[in-house]
Amino acid sequence: MAFLLILDREHKALLVKSKNRLSDNSWFLPEVEDPLNKPNNQLNVELLAKQAFIPLKSSLIGKTIVFDIFKTQQQIYLFLCPGKESSEILFDLTKYRDIQWIPINCIDQAECFFKISSKSIIESYYDILLNEFAERKEHFHIVKNGYGKKDTEEYNQEILYGKQSILIELVDQYSLYHQSIPKTGDYTFLNSWEGLPIAALEITGIALEPFAKINSFIQESGNEKDFRAKDILEQYRKIFLKWCKKNNKPFAINKPVIISHFKIIKRFKEKKIDYLDIT
Repeated sequence: MAFLLILDREHKALLVKSKNRLSDNSWFLPEVEDPLNKPNNQLNVELLAKQAFIPLKSSLIGKTIVFDIFKTQQQIYLFLCPGKESSEILFDLTKYRDIQWIPINCIDQAECFFKISSKSIIESYYDILLNEFAERKEHFHIVKNGYGKKDTEEYNQEILYGKQSILIELVDQYSLYHQSIPKTGDYTFLNSWEGLPIAALEITGIALEPFAKINSFIQESGNEKDFRAKDILEQYRKIFLKWCKKNNKPFAINKPVIISHFKIIKRFKEKKIDYLDIT
């Protein structure tokens, strides 16, 4: 069998429970029959993975070999659901009795999901999706910029071309999945709308402020040049209102926000989706 590491565009990983093991409360990665171990089987693993998805609409990014807790080699395929968040992906629950999504950066490396250790899952994530980035940290973050394709792409370009050196995110965007708030020295990955990493950032400074004080904080810090809009508060109010509405969260002027200063430490080459040919 082959294990599937399936990510939404915010890099939440899919974990499931099998209907065949009702007494087992352990979560594990979805499995499919591995065509690589059957030379006469020309089925693409992507087709096999459709057993669990309606519709799948995911892209195969790469594969790697890991050793399970029994020191046996296991194949892991990493799939990405381009532009889709976990709430937008449908499943066929005739195969699984329960599913959950966990942000990849929230997985405790000391845990074990069935036969695969959490540490192996994180290592697979780095090896396949972030294979150009040698520096690894146990705690890392994903930029929370999920407020529309057009906005995300413009936002990313401003960061990549040095027109913006501050991230402004709601604390709620972290607390929703019990993710830790970034700290100075942490790494953060900037993703495209599809969910492909385009840059690694290092956090150089952090401030927690009420939403209402964004304008004054930016002015006092001398970073007004980083923002095209004259009214920064109104710009982010629209952004956060969209996010709160989508996630059934209340919005108020005193909502706490995270203001992060950062520097770019790595730009990733453009990765082509579906480049891997499996026969």
